[in-house]
Amino acid sequence: MSDINCPYCGEPQDINHDDGRGYSEDGFHEQQCNMCEKNFVFTTSISYHYEAEKADCLNDGEHNYKATTTILIEYTKMRCTMCDEQRTPTEKEMEEILKSK
Repeated sequence: MSDINCPYCGEPQDINHDDGRGYSEDGFHEQQCNMCEKNFVFTTSISYHYEAEKADCLNDGEHNYKATTTILIEYTKMRCTMCDEQRTPTEKEMEEILKSK
């Protein structure tokens, strides 16, 4: 799937983003069609898409902490799978983490 079609010949075009070109929403960006070789301009608009998930731990529920994966085990954190909150493992949790390695 291409980004846009050339306004002259209709050929599908992929926007050339070399050196960050074409990402700014301010003003026009120029590109040459790879089929008819005519120059054209385009504008950029960015949209956001959001997805909601339940986080019972933020509504009087319990956090669901799981140990993070780290190369050096002493940097392990406990991260909630619902809200992404992190904390340092308790001594007991660290003992369990060490046993499982």
